[in-house]
Amino acid sequence: MSEQKPVEEAQKLEVKVVAEEETALSLPEEAWATPQFMETLLRHPKAFFNDVAEGKWLDTFAKRLFGFSTVLLGFYGLLMGLFGGWVQGLASMIKLPLLFLATLGICLPLFYIFNLVLGSKLKFGQLLVLLLYAVCLTAVICASLAPIAFFFMICGSSYYFMVLLHVAITALSGLIGLSGMVGGLRFLSEKTGKRGTENIFRVWLFLYAIVGAQMSWILRPFIGAPNIPFQIFRPIGGNFFTAVIKSLLELLR
Repeated sequence: MSEQKPVEEAQKLEVKVVAEEETALSLPEEAWATPQFMETLLRHPKAFFNDVAEGKWLDTFAKRLFGFSTVLLGFYGLLMGLFGGWVQGLASMIKLPLLFLATLGICLPLFYIFNLVLGSKLKFGQLLVLLLYAVCLTAVICASLAPIAFFFMICGSSYYFMVLLHVAITALSGLIGLSGMVGGLRFLSEKTGKRGTENIFRVWLFLYAIVGAQMSWILRPFIGAPNIPFQIFRPIGGNFFTAVIKSLLELLR
């Protein structure tokens, strides 16, 4: 009997811990209201993933994530374009959200097909919300790094330096956003009982990065080169990767 008591106490403690974890993952709908949505999302990502796994408030999540992504990316795009003047800033304010959301729209169907072929139980709405989560997290990081970019801009940094700085900021922000989504996919995989969903993402990630990079080249300019008149779009030619290498070589001269 004395040996059974520690075992029973350990089992009760385990049940209590699991119950506390489940309670922590359950937040009221008011927590996801617009004023505190971003704070709740950043503080309680597992609660967000849990609600997505259960299919709760998907429409609300999609609207909130889309709205905050558009506003934050628009803010960063405005700052990015100010290097080339106010007109370029206003154009980039529109084009930067378009870049991320258009890339998502192009790559989402393939992600959904992979999801079906590999037997994942995730539905289209859940995948859409997860992708919007990645874009929104990217937008938050971009906006938080905006003061650093602004500091270098007012210090008189060269055009090629600013190009590479913004490429680095958006690349870093994108990696953080996508890594956050990997955690969400892993959580949903365990929640739905179908492991391996994150493997779909690894295949899709490469395509998403390539499409996003080339889309940024198609929608250029975002900064505006000196001594070149304002253009909403430039003629299509070349690619993003050769342009980055050229900017690096010009900076090192």
